[in-house]
Amino acid sequence: MQPPPGDRLFAVMSDGSQAITWGEMVVKRNRIAHSLANHLPSTIVAGAIYSTNSPAWAVSHEVCDVMGLRFSPINWHLVPDEIAYIVDDCDADVVFFGISFAKNIAEIRPKTPKVKAWVCMDGVVEGCLSLEALANEAPVDAQPPKHQRKGGQLGYTGGTSGKPKGAFRAGGPPDPKRSMATMKEWGIIRMMPHPIHLVSAPMYHAMPGAWFKIGKALGSTFVFTEKFDAVATLMAIEKYKVNGFYMPPILLKRLLQLPKEQRSGFDTSSVKTIMSSGAACPTNVKQGIVDMFGPVLHELYGASELGGVAVMDPEHMLQKPRSCGKAAYGIEIILVDEQKKKITEPNVAGEIYCKGFNIDGYHKQEGKTQEAMLGDYFSVGDVGYFDADGFLYISDRKIDMVVSGGVNIYPAQVEDVLHQHPQVADVAVFGLPDQEYGERVHAALKLVDGAKLTARSVLDWCAGKIGKFQLPREGDISFHYEDFPRTEAGKLRKKVLREQIIKATSAPQMKSRL
Repeated sequence: MQPPPGDRLFAVMSDGSQAITWGEMVVKRNRIAHSLANHLPSTIVAGAIYSTNSPAWAVSHEVCDVMGLRFSPINWHLVPDEIAYIVDDCDADVVFFGISFAKNIAEIRPKTPKVKAWVCMDGVVEGCLSLEALANEAPVDAQPPKHQRKGGQLGYTGGTSGKPKGAFRAGGPPDPKRSMATMKEWGIIRMMPHPIHLVSAPMYHAMPGAWFKIGKALGSTFVFTEKFDAVATLMAIEKYKVNGFYMPPILLKRLLQLPKEQRSGFDTSSVKTIMSSGAACPTNVKQGIVDMFGPVLHELYGASELGGVAVMDPEHMLQKPRSCGKAAYGIEIILVDEQKKKITEPNVAGEIYCKGFNIDGYHKQEGKTQEAMLGDYFSVGDVGYFDADGFLYISDRKIDMVVSGGVNIYPAQVEDVLHQHPQVADVAVFGLPDQEYGERVHAALKLVDGAKLTARSVLDWCAGKIGKFQLPREGDISFHYEDFPRTEAGKLRKKVLREQIIKATSAPQMKSRL
């Protein structure tokens, strides 16, 4: 790829602040890397970033990249002890952080003796280096010191219990064929010749990170938002003529929840590509996004451990709305039953195993790596099936499956139906303990503002849309007024919500209204 023009905008906040061109970024990156090397021993191997989205985040990432450091993005929603665990486990030699987290850094530093330098990205903190001061230490024409480090990425998965696992992917030159195939499958090629990415999802998540990596190679402009706001998002699309972005389904749904007359007041004709991932995208959200932006929506099923596994293109998006598409370039997918025997028949669910772009392993957890493998194939515990045309459908996470009276029920299938109810804003379906059946299905519903529904009316609406055995009983539908607990990446924290339901329903007066 040819380097972008130096005066092309590299990154900016959606409100117009912190703008930096590609030329300015390269000079600043090189000066910081040059100075930072003087503060650190030559044996350093790893860097981490603990900050919200910003151009400074992007510059700090570039510094890690040009120094050949293995990189770990850190989820800034975690509490200090969790941050300290990740910083220590990833063996970070240098940690870049936002000044808004200075108080947490003071608490973390005594617990992380391996760190050799703390760098504040947007201010001055006592006992820490400053990004601006590092840039000013070096001459304008400074160059990063030469090195033989291999780089790579170590991203931490949330997990369902215990400490997060570090998913390690070694560095190295990109495969040109894979890179081109990915750009086509993800629709990024549609954004050429000048991709302009809107970045609303947090950069510690795998998908925004992947879009950022591809975007850098294409000389993209990145428009960052610190947090998601539907109106601000549409304003940014219009102002910067954004032509592509990634968003998890929950954020796409929030765009659609704006009144139609308000949405139509913005010019979004520049958008050529939208990618949805991180959770199953409900059918009605797919339809709404197509109605709003045209046939530009792509859906990806993947995981930090597996890379992009399957991609659904806009052409088939509404023809097979519950599918996540076909296997991506270079990816092999097999399904296996409980006895680890390969399933070859269509429409038969099994655990999903993949190979082709798997991680090199879980950092310092060889046992966990081996548990997830079947020969050369890797699994994160998802269950799915292929239809007769070779399209993949995700039934659910194996751990989320509800087993009621010996029958397997996949919450994602029930959620997809309930999401289509016009008065339902959000849905979570999961199993609760049941003395007779082992588990029973529970559906938590958050209604759109002003809506009034009863459990009976919801079940009547579902009649004929899904098998009755998969639905909750009337007493197992709860209505909620607060937003459901989710990660910033849009993943529903079902374990937290399930515990809330169990606690609330233990009090008789709380059973009907939560």
